Amino acid sequence: MKNTFLKSVIITLSLLFGGSELLYATNKSESTFLFALKHNIQPLNISKTRDMLMVDNPVIQDFIDTYDIENIEPWLGGTTENDFYGDIYLNRIYKVYIGEDRSDINYLISVMDGKSETIYAEPEYLRKPLYTPNDPAFSQQCSMPSVKSIQAWDFWDIPNVMPSDGREILLASVDTGVDYTHPDLVANIWVNQGEIPSLIMDDPGLFEVLDSNGDGKLSSLEMISEVIMTDLNGDGSIDLKDIFVEGSPYLDYIDNDGNEYTDDLIGWDPAGKWGNYDPDPDPFPKVDGIATDGGTWAHGSHVAGILAATSDNGIGMASTVFNGKIISVKTSTDGQNTDDPGISDGYDGILYAAKAGYYASAFTIINCSWGGGGYSNSEQAIINIAHNSYGAIIVAAAGNGSDDGLNELYESHYPASYDNVISVCAIGCNG
Repeated sequence: MKNTFLKSVIITLSLLFGGSELLYATNKSESTFLFALKHNIQPLNISKTRDMLMVDNPVIQDFIDTYDIENIEPWLGGTTENDFYGDIYLNRIYKVYIGEDRSDINYLISVMDGKSETIYAEPEYLRKPLYTPNDPAFSQQCSMPSVKSIQAWDFWDIPNVMPSDGREILLASVDTGVDYTHPDLVANIWVNQGEIPSLIMDDPGLFEVLDSNGDGKLSSLEMISEVIMTDLNGDGSIDLKDIFVEGSPYLDYIDNDGNEYTDDLIGWDPAGKWGNYDPDPDPFPKVDGIATDGGTWAHGSHVAGILAATSDNGIGMASTVFNGKIISVKTSTDGQNTDDPGISDGYDGILYAAKAGYYASAFTIINCSWGGGGYSNSEQAIINIAHNSYGAIIVAAAGNGSDDGLNELYESHYPASYDNVISVCAIGCNG
């Protein structure tokens, strides 16, 4: 039964990319690049003032001074000495900002690549989401009969609809963010039980009242009980947005579960910064810091709906995994007043999602409905660590090729073309 279940999940994920148009190219950043220090070289201590950028490594400092480097910062958050693949340690990968008006980036990459302290230097590739339509009605979802999901459901003891091994199945939308208040998503939003503050967990009377179904866990709906929550953001409703507002009983600014991410109650936003958080724990799509669900910013919510919309509830669409939980991961940078935000921190999001599932003792499938051309050692290392060290399955869009009028052209597309990634392509209703 479990094999049938997983096949149904994985095959259905391929339908995320059906009917999509190709939005990618081999886009190299013209203002940033990446480099990795050797393991025997200590991670950099970086300090910056208005006029000076300083690190505690003389070779890297000489590079900064010689080439007037604007900034250097760690490429990823939440990394430790345990996050490595071969000679590549994720806590030793850095992003270099050279400024906007430089034409010598390839030369700078080659110079850094030749340093005795580095394993490699390489371009930073810009990734884009691949368009996914929002299909609201089950009767229009030809994907379900195409992958025989309906037959697979017969193996489950409905209405309990739980896989036999009892492990929670986490489906990560690593994308532009998720509207976790959507009526067809909110019930299936994953809650990180290990991050709920001790003030709540250690109060038996309060926890018993909040845990209305008595399963020993707080669900997304139980978290926003009026017993403990109020309309903190003043938008007229009590919902999951309120748990991230100053004064929320769920914010204690402590990494309670020790996974290197503070207050990641329902997911993470490696591309966002606000208040005491940099990055921040609120994965809602945001333009100029204001929550939004329009334009391409809605892409991550569409993906989340296909992954694990609440099924059999009389609302919206159905999903293959009736009770799979959605990990919301926002990887599009805040502050963009645009409908096409791009994917700036996708691999940071992949690493987070893998760790989140691992620390929650759950089975995690990470969906990446985005990508582009260009191979990166750093990105491959993250994929390998997410898969090998944290047991995650990574599924990614293969893209749709391009038509030059004569032949259909296909190119390598990443992350789909990396090792340890399940690459899926578009499929029509006729199979």
